[in-house]
Amino acid sequence: MLAAVFLVLSLPLSGAQEQQSSPSPVDEKQILHHLNTVITWYRKTKTQIQPVGLPTDALYQTTASRIAGEVVSFAFASAEKAAPLLPSEIAPASAGTAHQNLIKLLQDTSTHNAQLQAQIDQVNSKIASAPRRNVKALTDQRDRLLGELDLGNSMLKTLTPLTKVAEQKSTKNGKESASEIGLEASIAQLKGSLPEVFDPKNQTSAASPPAQNISNPTGLVGELRRLYDQSLSLHQIDNLELETGQLQDFVNSMRGPLRAQIRATMDQGRALSAQADNPQTNQTPPTKQDFDALATKFDQIAGVEIPLTQEVLALDASKANLSEWRSSIRREYGLVLRSILIRVGIIVAVLGFVLLISHLWKRMTFRYVADTRRRRQILVVRRFVIGFLIGLVFIFGFVSEFSALATFAGFLTAGIAVGLQTILLSVAAYFFLIGRYGLRVGDRITIAGVTGDVVDVGFVRFYLLELAGTGIDLQPTGRVVAFANAVLFQATTPMFRQVPGTDYTWHEISIPLQPSGNHRLVEDTMMQLIQNVYEKYQPVIDRQQRSIEQRFELPFAPLKPRAQLQLIDTGLEAVVRYPVSLRNNVEADDEITRRLLELISKSGELQAVVAGLPKIRAAIRG
Repeated sequence: MLAAVFLVLSLPLSGAQEQQSSPSPVDEKQILHHLNTVITWYRKTKTQIQPVGLPTDALYQTTASRIAGEVVSFAFASAEKAAPLLPSEIAPASAGTAHQNLIKLLQDTSTHNAQLQAQIDQVNSKIASAPRRNVKALTDQRDRLLGELDLGNSMLKTLTPLTKVAEQKSTKNGKESASEIGLEASIAQLKGSLPEVFDPKNQTSAASPPAQNISNPTGLVGELRRLYDQSLSLHQIDNLELETGQLQDFVNSMRGPLRAQIRATMDQGRALSAQADNPQTNQTPPTKQDFDALATKFDQIAGVEIPLTQEVLALDASKANLSEWRSSIRREYGLVLRSILIRVGIIVAVLGFVLLISHLWKRMTFRYVADTRRRRQILVVRRFVIGFLIGLVFIFGFVSEFSALATFAGFLTAGIAVGLQTILLSVAAYFFLIGRYGLRVGDRITIAGVTGDVVDVGFVRFYLLELAGTGIDLQPTGRVVAFANAVLFQATTPMFRQVPGTDYTWHEISIPLQPSGNHRLVEDTMMQLIQNVYEKYQPVIDRQQRSIEQRFELPFAPLKPRAQLQLIDTGLEAVVRYPVSLRNNVEADDEITRRLLELISKSGELQAVVAGLPKIRAAIRG
């Protein structure tokens, strides 16, 4: 019985030794890692590389997708064939047999102990009624049965924990079997995640990806974007080609043990054939079962290795396809880069030509236009024309979608017109200000109650050097007044300025008179005095009058002094209006005042008519 116990305990150990003696060329983790790597590579091949608009993109992409599907099919075919090559279930089966033997031995021992106890009871009953001469023999028999019963109880104490250990080991082996079943389930689950490869219904739609309509841009911005897309596609192809090489190396590492097993199996077959051809007396000749087992093993290993070999070949084809695709994009990349360089060169040349025209325009303006006002106008027009031409060069050079540009320009123009209304009016008024009757630096104007000399006219504003004083004597205040050009369009703010080419104004001198007296004497005296002063600058005034008549092609009344009597609230006064040059108006008015006071002081008749001191004021209010 003890020998049977030792035999049962040795069965799991021998099974483990048999499992270790024939290691498997594949591993479960290696198979799952291979499948996950192939699936990841397949999805990157399908989605990572974006077409760049070449006609051959669809061809290369379709070829890459087809080869990727073949690689996935070969990988799963190899994984499914590798299941029988995983570690066999000899150890679990041996452990199950040992467990059953232990249970049977435990039951037999319990039954034998029960039988021994029954025999002991019978012997005890016999001893109680047996004669004295038979008691010693019955007692010896009982002692022998008790010793055998003690041995049986000891065996029960030993077999009970051994049975529990064997049961735990059997449970563990059952879990390992379940893990092997989980491997097949994992393969099936991974296979189900690729219906476009293994489902016949989806293979047709997946074989022909939809064509992408990619328009070729014409502008420089579109060409730069196209160049960037091509460089990105080249980088993606390089990365995918590197991953393809890494996957190919991993598959080759898996093929190494399989090829070694194939060579070892072939060597075993040759050895069996040689043994069968040359039988020896001390060796058992090989049987048909030996050759069948060896053939089965060879088929299993070849079933795993052949799909892996096909997978390596498919990966080589994928690398070749990616290399051709990269070469095609690189050629187009060179053409686009050359086109961009040529376009940039043309833009630079055109800009240089426009700037040359601008420089020549400026030089000719300063050389042939002597009038400062006209020169300023021509330079302003030059600035607008050159800016417009430069804008056209950039628009036609950089923009490709003119329809989108027109829409954007429409919205932009509407927004600018609403938000910058005052500025736009000021810019529009600038062209009126520099027109025929516009402003120029040095003009004296009156606007919004401010009188001053123009010091600058800009696109948005013009500036006046403010003049102020008492009466007709205006002096600079040291302040510059800025007005928006849009003030020209305001009806409530008129602007007064001299006619171009003139610099005169009207003054008047008035003397209060007595109601009775020689009024004609006062008028004649004042006219004679003012006429003497007026004759000094009369040629300048006459020349300006002729300029006005030529400009407007209309006859004007002569610019001469005029005298009149007029009634005012305080009485009667004699008034003489006379033109005076803006350049020497102060000197002329001062001379007239001094002479008139001198004449009145020397003539008693004038003193009798004059009722107060004379006053000189501007005849034009603005």
